[in-house]
Formats: sequence, structure tokens, C-alpha cells
Amino acid sequence: MIADAVAENGDGEALVCGTTRLSWREVAEQSAKVAAGFSKLGLAPGDRVAILLGNRIEFVLTMFAAAHAGLVTVLLSTRQQKPEIAYVLNDCGARCLVHEATLADRIPDAAGVPGLAHRIAVSDDGASQFARLRDSAKAQAPAEVREEDTAMILYTSGTTGRPKGAMLAHCNIIHSSMVFVSCLKLTKADRSIAAVPLAHVTGAVANVTTMARCAGALIIMPEFKAA
Repeated sequence: MIADAVAENGDGEALVCGTTRLSWREVAEQSAKVAAGFSKLGLAPGDRVAILLGNRIEFVLTMFAAAHAGLVTVLLSTRQQKPEIAYVLNDCGARCLVHEATLADRIPDAAGVPGLAHRIAVSDDGASQFARLRDSAKAQAPAEVREEDTAMILYTSGTTGRPKGAMLAHCNIIHSSMVFVSCLKLTKADRSIAAVPLAHVTGAVANVTTMARCAGALIIMPEFKAA
């Protein structure tokens, strides 16, 4: 999908967040480098990478990097607290967590999530763990995946019991994105505002992957706090 966006609109705007702007070519290059960083950590296709980030460019890069490396993205809400985060990480068997540096106190210790091998903090400075991961290895070709392989896991709210992981295959996400593009008649000239959490299916699919499908631009709104 990203390769198609580059072919269609490589130099066109892809992501805009605050003063940061990336073209589709830059998104492809940076996400491929993050994917190589994941591989250097020893993550293999099928491994789970959890994302605990607010609305920011690194969220999108992590999503695309995981897909590039054949990993499974698990989305966490920044409103979740330590017990909820621990449950999801253990239930899905996450091996890596990419998280907001400011939320480090909500992440369970090693005893609470023994399978979590890597924790990668994201901050706004260029020396963050995420930046070092991105620059740690040379980009590689995308991993081979089947359309029925799991691409993403989103957890239900758990109103009648424990939250359950809804597993979305690559074909589910691509088909949904194609439907949005077709019904809304989206093109590379269009721009979409992500005013919802990217960790929700609406943000992740209706915004992120749909704009990748049409090679348009995604305007990312950071989380709003009234206080």
C-alpha cells in the first residue's frame, strides 16, 4: 500500500502534524528504517508490537513499519491505566511496546509482563529511543505476508467481561480502505483530518490506511485536553 502511494504521489504531502510535514516518499523511507530496527531487535514476522502513543507521526510510522516487517500491531489507548495495559500486553503476547515517554509510569515492570522484551520511548527530542531505533539499521525489503495473516489487533471495551482482541487481517484493512476511497471518491488531492484517536479503528483504518490507499494527506490533530 505504501509503495503504491509512493508511485502515485511520492513527493506529495502524506502526514502533517504541527510543524512537521512528510511526503509519501519520506514516510516509506522512515517506516522501512523503523522496520529494520525492529528486525535488528530480533522481532520476527507474526510478533506483536503494541503502540501506546497519542496522535503523532511516530504512531503512523510504527504502524507502517510493523506491516513492512510482517509484525502485528496492537493498539492501546493513552487513557488506559497500568492494570488494563498489563492485561492487553500479556493477552496478546506483545514482545515490543512503543510508548509515550510521558506514560512510562503506566507501563508494568518486567515481572508484570514477562514476555515484553523491548520498550521504546517516544519523545519530541531527536535523541529519543524511537529516533535511535529508526537510525539503527539499513532498510530492507518488506517481509512476505499472506492476505489472511493478522495485521492488527484491537481490543473491545470489555463491558461484559475481559476485553477481547479483535484480529484484523491484511485483507480486512485493505478492503475497508478501498471501500472508503471508492465511496468517498478520494484522490491524492484530498486531505483528511484525524480528529479521533489513531488508536481507534476509525483513526487507524478510516484515516491512516485510507489516506495511504488514495495517496492523499493526513492531517493529524494531537489529543485535545481541556485542562
